[in-house]
Amino acid sequence: MIFSTTFTTLTALIFLTGCGGGGPSAPEALVLGLPFDPGSLNPVALPYALSQQLVEQTQLPLARRHAGPDGLTFTPGLATAWTWSEDRLQLTFTLNPAARWDDGSPVTSADVAFTYTLIDDPAVASNWLADGKLIRSVLTPDATTVTFVFEEPAAELLLMSAASHNILQASRLKDADRASLRGHAYSRAPSSSGPYRVATWAPDDHLVLEPNPHSLTPPKIQRVIARVVPEYSTRILELERGALDLLMDVELNDVARLAAERPDLRLIRTPDASVSYIGWNLDDPRLTEPKLREALDLSIHREALIREMYTVADEPYARIATGSVAPSLGPWHNAALAPTPHDPSRARTLLAELGYADTNGDGVLDRDGAPLRIELLLQSGIPESQRLGVRVQGMLKEIGVALELVAVEPNRFSATAREGEFEAILWGFGNNPKVDLAVQWRSDGAYNWMSYSDPETDRLIDAARRATDPAEAQALTREIQARVHAARPASFLVWSDQVSAVGPRVVGAQMSVLSALESLETWTLATK
Repeated sequence: MIFSTTFTTLTALIFLTGCGGGGPSAPEALVLGLPFDPGSLNPVALPYALSQQLVEQTQLPLARRHAGPDGLTFTPGLATAWTWSEDRLQLTFTLNPAARWDDGSPVTSADVAFTYTLIDDPAVASNWLADGKLIRSVLTPDATTVTFVFEEPAAELLLMSAASHNILQASRLKDADRASLRGHAYSRAPSSSGPYRVATWAPDDHLVLEPNPHSLTPPKIQRVIARVVPEYSTRILELERGALDLLMDVELNDVARLAAERPDLRLIRTPDASVSYIGWNLDDPRLTEPKLREALDLSIHREALIREMYTVADEPYARIATGSVAPSLGPWHNAALAPTPHDPSRARTLLAELGYADTNGDGVLDRDGAPLRIELLLQSGIPESQRLGVRVQGMLKEIGVALELVAVEPNRFSATAREGEFEAILWGFGNNPKVDLAVQWRSDGAYNWMSYSDPETDRLIDAARRATDPAEAQALTREIQARVHAARPASFLVWSDQVSAVGPRVVGAQMSVLSALESLETWTLATK
């Protein structure tokens, strides 16, 4: 990607103010509970989906994404308007001249261009590296004009999304070491162009947001406190006693009780919010064997998981997953794929064919003296993950496989996953209406932690990204899902709904599959 600019970048630094004397329990604040620290608010290098939700409040993109019944739509963010060239290879944005960083300096095209140099730099290892490959150059003829020149025609939704990542302030990071960008001070004290800015951040305790005085969309709530409460049981108690106004991860075990006992709480259900899967590290010599992965997959009883974990008053809050595209996305989802059946007998046969047998009678199969033990990495602080791990552990035990659960804290989990230092991993993807499987299943995908590599899958992904006809892109995406499903780099478990609880003080809360905080700047707090 080539970048050009015709003016000097700004050098002013941001100065963040403190949160004042109210502290983390100030009554005028909206208080939400988080299971772990967001880690970083650098928009080009984010550790979690939760981090992205907070980035949306502090650093705007050129155009803001919204998910609704009509799919993905865009509204002005830092830009007031955008136009396509006749050949659809260029997309030009006009920045709002009123757009300011919270230090009062203007947001300029130089900030946009610099952000995309970071996205396109492999040393940064950006979440959005695949999007950078769609862009040939970013042109900045003046301070308020940005033109994206794309490598080749592609789906308009894909190109528009690639050009709509959250923008950071160039002057803060122009001299930063890109290989260690995730650890830069900017990650916890970013410049703000959004409704809110970071006031204070006590790692692993709380994060306080206050209004950005130069915001294009001033928020109505004057302070947002995100409290880190690792234990779910504590979060739910804090919600019920009124110490939290928002809990975005209500466990289904609590849904019926809260509905009956606390009608003043508003429970918001987001269908097909995320998929859970067990990824098998294909760099492990044992797990390169297709028959072993098939046996592991056949041992998992998905219907039992839904019945035991995702059913409330006889209503399922989940569906069996066959891939990483949500059933709710219609023709993008390959509905023809049959879920892997629960067939432990067939699984035992496959393992026997691979030479596994219980030679010492301890209940664990072995081969060449080595027991079939697999460590499953999962993130601590997420009860659903712990319960899923325990249930799958029991299912694999039935076929003679010892699944050992290794729960680690979030920051270590993220680093371990990126470095591939695991045998199996329990994680998932969120439901993204911009369907692009490159980040998950291309050989160089940022979240292809399993090291799945298939030239034909790569070719299909590239073709799907280039397709300008939605029907063609959808057909190719369905074919990709079929290849991944057959190869089994992961055992897909369920697509589950998310339930959030909103306290009685909060007025106007709306949520989508993209973010529970999507419209936060419009929310208000009721006065007593």
